[in-house]
Amino acid sequence: MKKTNILKVMACALGAFLAIGSTAVAEMRTWTSAADGKTVEAEFLGITGAGATTVIRLRTAAGKEIPFPLSRLSEADQLWAKANLPKDPQALANEVDRLMLEKMKSSYYKLVEEGKALGSNKDLTPAEKKKRSEEIQREMAQCAPNERTTDEQFLRRIYLDIAGRIPTFDEAKGFLDSRSKTKRPELINELLNSDAYAMRMFNYYSDLLRVREGVTMMGNGDLKVDPYIEWIKNSVKEDKPFNEFVAEMLNAKGKIWDTPASGFLISDQGMRLCNLSNTFTIFMGTEITCAQCHDHPFEEVYQKDFYQMAAFMGGVETRGGGGGNMMMGGGDSKAELARMNKTLKDGGKLRERDTTDRQLGQMLGTHRVNVNDTGRNVVKLPHDYHYDNGEPNGNVEPKTYLGDIVDVEKYETPRAAFADWVTSKTNPRFTINVVNRLWKQAFGLAQIEPVYNIPGHLEGQAQNPELLAFLEQMMKDLDYSVKDFMRVIYNTNGYQRESETMSPSLTQIDTGTYHFPGPVLRRMSAEQMWDSFVTLTTPNPDTMVRRGWEEYKEIMYTDTTKLKTADEIWNWRNRFRGIGQLTDLGGDTMGKEVGKVGRVQMVRASELRQPQAPGHFLRMFGQSDKQLIENQFFGGSAPQVMALLNGQITNEILTSPEAYLVKEIINAKGAKSEKIEKIFISVLGRYPSKEEINKAGSGMAKKNRDASEKDQMAAEASGIGNVIWALVNAREFMFIQ
Repeated sequence: MKKTNILKVMACALGAFLAIGSTAVAEMRTWTSAADGKTVEAEFLGITGAGATTVIRLRTAAGKEIPFPLSRLSEADQLWAKANLPKDPQALANEVDRLMLEKMKSSYYKLVEEGKALGSNKDLTPAEKKKRSEEIQREMAQCAPNERTTDEQFLRRIYLDIAGRIPTFDEAKGFLDSRSKTKRPELINELLNSDAYAMRMFNYYSDLLRVREGVTMMGNGDLKVDPYIEWIKNSVKEDKPFNEFVAEMLNAKGKIWDTPASGFLISDQGMRLCNLSNTFTIFMGTEITCAQCHDHPFEEVYQKDFYQMAAFMGGVETRGGGGGNMMMGGGDSKAELARMNKTLKDGGKLRERDTTDRQLGQMLGTHRVNVNDTGRNVVKLPHDYHYDNGEPNGNVEPKTYLGDIVDVEKYETPRAAFADWVTSKTNPRFTINVVNRLWKQAFGLAQIEPVYNIPGHLEGQAQNPELLAFLEQMMKDLDYSVKDFMRVIYNTNGYQRESETMSPSLTQIDTGTYHFPGPVLRRMSAEQMWDSFVTLTTPNPDTMVRRGWEEYKEIMYTDTTKLKTADEIWNWRNRFRGIGQLTDLGGDTMGKEVGKVGRVQMVRASELRQPQAPGHFLRMFGQSDKQLIENQFFGGSAPQVMALLNGQITNEILTSPEAYLVKEIINAKGAKSEKIEKIFISVLGRYPSKEEINKAGSGMAKKNRDASEKDQMAAEASGIGNVIWALVNAREFMFIQ
């Protein structure tokens, strides 16, 4: 909705949030300055800022308000203040909103002053003045919050952002018909505790961590990724603190079926230096790859810094360390493999010219893939090193180049020291990186863009430095609970405002002058679109899950010496091939036809092969190939348009008489208008207008009472399919308002 009276909107909004901001603790107490011991009797009103910039607000008995830096209070006062900070999501959400509105207000007045002075600016040409004047008007328009979303807009957005899909008909109607004043926060809590949330977050992490079949960069087809996948999903479900989640990956030892978190290091098998670069990019939002070959041209990262950081992982290997006796039955592994192959050959399981089964050998060979500490640092400076602080091929000792200096001797291994340093609350990049990335999930644009290039300072880089500092401290105070952090963000009025259709300019992004009047208008991701189609074609989109970890572990620890016959060996080998089958939530394995509509398996993207083949719908609409970090794309293309207009999903699957929604509407009682209403609620999450009912009704064929019952149902299914087809091809469906 177009914003009109900007000053009035900001004044009303800011006044409201200041009135209901951080809850004041109505208690007079003595406050002591750590610097000089002076005291004051005052009431605690709350805080502003975060971290080193945290300021407490005090009010004396005379009514005078005093802002005072928290760091300059006595230790006892600091502890008391921190213990009384607001913890409930709404209070924290109010503080986020206040910081957003304050920045909008201050930026607006600065722009007003700049506009007034533009005419007398002798440094700019008339053309430059005209251009800047237009930019100022644009930025001023984005300095007022957008209108609050309708319930229909909020419903659809929150399902796509938390559950990763549109709501079902029953979910949508239940929310829209509810008169509860707290139905929005109640829905947020419900979705954050759902299985759908774990599926949605897995899609995010799989792109970030490059989770793929075969695990390694080249995709070793005989190493199963299932334990790693299940570990990530379970970590999301139990809301494992993000710092612990990361530390487990960096500290993981052993084989993937024993220690699934080892999948992160195995992903870069044989590429120790690349893994360091990826670790910095993913977990610290810092791109240091340049320093592998030379001093970084833009940041204070030198080539030697890179190799000193790499030295923390210099004794970590992702192969070997398991010895020659890999199988549970004991004895020599080569001799055991030869015995099994001979048994298969004698039993007629191999082709005439074959003497060995290739898959069997590769399968057993994966026992060698395991993360282990050798105790020997193999990282050296490169052979062409030419700086005067080291020699070519010289030895390198582990050392951090930013943040706290790490005493490696205090840890069991250098990588344990590294993991502790990366995930520390004092690390200047770790916490700010995760909150920056999570903010982008909710608002479509990070506080600092690009997310992999966080600078050493926030001013002039972050869109709202004070807000980002607050978010960083909030994440620490919430003990790195991603779920609790996102609960706050989703409860903010900033998030619950209408999308901003005027995209931020590159200048705004670069200079930190965009203020989030609402989330940026976004197209659905490939996974969100696919999972929404699954919602329209299946009774319950979240019940089918991929499981294989336990069976994988059992197979890999089978005592092969007890497999005496060719059939026993062959059946054991084939069980390996079937790892990762779909099961229902009760744990019952389902057949290969489960979830199929026509020839397509309509199961959520998180439960399918990672990634899908290049020709699949998911890949066409931007699913990452999982080779690079965050390699998903959201751009449009002609093939995407054709896929929606004429493709199999929209023309056969969604509109198939076997699709769940089509069958539900055919079998539903009631008038045509009621059926149209159900289609609109199911697809768009809202009730149709009278005009839409009329137009949709004209596209649905009238019953031919002379036709057979079968032909009548086919005609009705076709008419329903026409309406569904039209709605999923609408921009309202593809974009998140």
